[in-house]
Amino acid sequence: MRLCIIGGSTREPGGVETFCERALEAVRAHWSEADGLWIPADSAFMRPARLPRLLRGLRALYRAQRTPIDVVWLNVSNLPDLLYLYLAKALGIPVLATLHLGANSRLQRGAVLRRLCRLLLRRADRIALLFEGQDAEIDLPGSVPRATIRTFLPRESFLPRPPHEGGDLLHLIHAGRLSEGKGSFAMVDLCAALERAGTHFTARIVGRGDETVMEALHARIEANGLKHRIALSDWLAGPALLDALRHADVLVHLSRLDSFPLTVLEAMASGTVPIAIDMAGVRVMTETYGGHLVDPDAAVAEAAGWIAGKTLADLRRRGDTMGEQVRDAYSWPACVATLRAALDATRSG
Repeated sequence: MRLCIIGGSTREPGGVETFCERALEAVRAHWSEADGLWIPADSAFMRPARLPRLLRGLRALYRAQRTPIDVVWLNVSNLPDLLYLYLAKALGIPVLATLHLGANSRLQRGAVLRRLCRLLLRRADRIALLFEGQDAEIDLPGSVPRATIRTFLPRESFLPRPPHEGGDLLHLIHAGRLSEGKGSFAMVDLCAALERAGTHFTARIVGRGDETVMEALHARIEANGLKHRIALSDWLAGPALLDALRHADVLVHLSRLDSFPLTVLEAMASGTVPIAIDMAGVRVMTETYGGHLVDPDAAVAEAAGWIAGKTLADLRRRGDTMGEQVRDAYSWPACVATLRAALDATRSG
């Protein structure tokens, strides 16, 4: 099988790009009959100046079909991604679509965009859900068959977490594509609340956003007097991000957009306890393995209160137990097997 994975952005890398990259690595390692390639969609934060990047991605798919592609696995996070669906179908390629979004994403909040997305997805041959129940929170066409796959942890996740070296200082981390909706500003507000409460902590924000977002983040950090508490760093890929997660005690992921965030699962495997807004996908994670969910309307206050009620030793014990369970549940062979079943069904119709 010649598989083409499409999705993610090379300009503002985040969870979707990491997901695609890692899925290709796992397929190459555990599916000897598959020949895979990955084409970044480059559709994030789409505006006229970024249109050439999207067009280059579409051309890359057209040219890749010169050596026939058996199936396209399209990872959708926004409306422009669906252009790849229609190009693939025009080229006669079956398409398996996975939606990396939840009920609070822009494509689901507005009635017009929600209906348009559902209408466009009718051309997909099959939809691969990221978790059981994802189809209950997003609007999908009833005529398209569905399957459930698993997400892919980094190879380094399957190594045991090293002994804690953080001393008596609580370490917080927020990682991903930075924006208001992703909870990046809520991270700063949480740090401000912890500072007022006298909590001993350090924090790190890892990722990229557009210029407006980055300027606003720096301004909010300075306005709250948190430059000594919060370190901002560029996006870290692969082992570097995993290492950052391993050295943190709590992942702060107060995103209103990500129902099943890859970063949360990575943190769990790393032994880092997540705090997240209550959404369907992350609820499945935390009910199974642990972590803490907060109400979207009181996210910062509830997160600060929960942290204040836990000892550092308790958080680290919870993280160690969680890490062992998640690493056992998400082996690459098991993940590739579910993906292979969905792709085979997509090809066969």
